[in-house]
Amino acid sequence: MSNSNTIDEEAYRKKQTYSDEEKKIIMDRLNQKRLAEQKKSTYSKSEKNKILKELNEQRLSKQRREEMEKRRTQNKEVYDFSSRKFYKFLHMDREYYIELSDIDKITSRPSIITLYYRTFGELKKKDVLIKAEMYSDKFLVSHNAIRVHFNSYSLETMRNKS
Repeated sequence: MSNSNTIDEEAYRKKQTYSDEEKKIIMDRLNQKRLAEQKKSTYSKSEKNKILKELNEQRLSKQRREEMEKRRTQNKEVYDFSSRKFYKFLHMDREYYIELSDIDKITSRPSIITLYYRTFGELKKKDVLIKAEMYSDKFLVSHNAIRVHFNSYSLETMRNKS
């Protein structure tokens, strides 16, 4: 090849193997195309600020959600029944317990979670709809999945052991 800058593109498209010089020319052209596309997609200062603002709002929302989740379970009394750990709900019609691992499953969308209650020393189960709102440190529980009516309940706080 006499001139390395001129390439017969049709001839190159039909080839299946390339020499080192041809590979270098092809890679240079691809890099030039990539740089040109990259230059086209640069953002103005206002667009950058808008993107940064959106990212900051997402970060703050996530931070608030994590803080509320922490407030719901921080310093709460933990009960052990048959090598499993539970939290206890307050002010329900009976003493209902929720497994620690089930707390992570609760989101702002209602989901079916199993609550436990004790009768004569044995644990029995009851499935309920439960959700948590971002603004509240309480859980919203509906005992009936068909007629959805949520009541808010919190978990039992640890007693002072002094």
